[in-house]
Amino acid sequence: MAQESRNKTLLVYIVITVLLFVLFTARIAYLIIVENDTRKDYQDPQVAEDVVRGDITDRNSNILASQVSTWSVYFRLSAIEDLDYAAAAVSPYLGMSVSSIISKAGQYTTYALIKDRIDMETADELGSAIKAAGLENQIDLVRMQTRTYSAGFHACQLIGFVNREGTGAEGLEYYYDDILSPYPQLGEDITYGADLELTIDLDIQYLADVQVQNIAYENDPDYIMALVADAKTGEILAMSSYPWYDLNYYNVSSQDERLNRCAAYSYEPGSVFKVFTLAKCIDAGIDTDTPFICDGSETFTVGDSSFTINCHTPHGEVDARNMISKSCNGAIASWCLQLSDEDFYSYLRLLGFGSKQDLPLPGLTTGFLASPSDWSSRTKATLAFGQEINVNALQIVRAASALANDGVMKDLSIVRSIKDHQGNVLWQAEPDERQVISSAAARKILSYMESAAEEGTASKASVDSIRVAAKTGTAEIINQETGSYADGTNLASTLALVPADNPQYIIYFAVSAPKGSNVWGADIAAPACAALIRGLMSQGKLISSQAGTIQVS
Repeated sequence: MAQESRNKTLLVYIVITVLLFVLFTARIAYLIIVENDTRKDYQDPQVAEDVVRGDITDRNSNILASQVSTWSVYFRLSAIEDLDYAAAAVSPYLGMSVSSIISKAGQYTTYALIKDRIDMETADELGSAIKAAGLENQIDLVRMQTRTYSAGFHACQLIGFVNREGTGAEGLEYYYDDILSPYPQLGEDITYGADLELTIDLDIQYLADVQVQNIAYENDPDYIMALVADAKTGEILAMSSYPWYDLNYYNVSSQDERLNRCAAYSYEPGSVFKVFTLAKCIDAGIDTDTPFICDGSETFTVGDSSFTINCHTPHGEVDARNMISKSCNGAIASWCLQLSDEDFYSYLRLLGFGSKQDLPLPGLTTGFLASPSDWSSRTKATLAFGQEINVNALQIVRAASALANDGVMKDLSIVRSIKDHQGNVLWQAEPDERQVISSAAARKILSYMESAAEEGTASKASVDSIRVAAKTGTAEIINQETGSYADGTNLASTLALVPADNPQYIIYFAVSAPKGSNVWGADIAAPACAALIRGLMSQGKLISSQAGTIQVS
């Protein structure tokens, strides 16, 4: 009986197990067959197939950089039956001789690039010719997205370029690469990058570059920097760095040509710097009206040390006005030495020297300004006329904006706005400003600079029927190998503000290592300022006025 009972129990377990297995199998089958029929098929999300890089324009909507479709011609060398025949078929459309096409093909082994950057109209005609010749399987006409730069070398280092991989490699193209060419977006056929509107005025850029070219031709310098800014807003209207190159052919440019020296080159500014030192002396209440007697060489004693400051020629009696017009080192050194070290240092820092500006320029330098604890007995005196300090050209122009705005310094800007491809503004520049000198000091400095343009060292910057304020500079460039000025070269510069009574433009030219007997800023950079001012007048951007000197009480 016990054995029979155990058998029945085992049978029940077997039956239950079989029923559970059948139910489980049925459920799996239901899920596979029935549920699978009703589920939604998975589809990959739609991702934009094309990304169109945004344009770069000047302030007047002139295209500086744009994305265009071009075509390239490739020969499939392993498939071509008659190379002469293939070359003859495409030759009329490529502007290349049959022999040059064959020679180009000979540079490759399997797939030969014969010519790129072919426009759409030519590509259409070429495609028809390839088809008519029965060469469709032997010659490829490939559509490419190409970056073109309509302004060529103008503002080239500022704009930068896109490499063959489609990535911004230098300049603004590099800095704003993610904005100009974002990742492909979901739910779009095409993703459009944002457009950059620069503060540059291409017409003014042309004016500056013409003068840079003239200086290069006449003086064979190592480098030239030129800047034009809107005096009221701090917007950069022209930025030129020589030597330059054509952005459309960046692959044949040198590193030297691609360097934006307005941003990346620091140097001792020389006598142009005197206008900033004098403004501080005036605000500090130092007597700059009682004449300083300049006999060409002045020895000063600071603490236990003595040193000598030289001028290029004896200037006689020098007050603040003719210190600027005659550019007297001794006078400005004498007044500056009456300032405390910390006060003068703090003032120079307030002007932005020794610090980096907030500008989207790769390689932007801070320059160099030592702290007073590292000054020698003569440092303050030589700082007064632009030695023992390194600046970049942008710092000079920014500091000069204070002279144009009653002592209020304007931060510079180079990008005016960022817009989507439909023209909607995504970001607008809002540069900062701050009071750095008094209104009275700013107006006096402009008056003194106007005298310098009328009858002083900056006379070659003057222009009939417009009031010009200008200051020249000729700085010695130290020889880095010897640590001496004696066997170094010179930097010739001129800073101009126009019109002098209410400046609209700040103009700055700096020429490094001009060759020949004439190395003075008064003779090299000042005439370039005058020519650019005349160009602004011819473009209607400056209105002539009756010449005269600003009256300052």
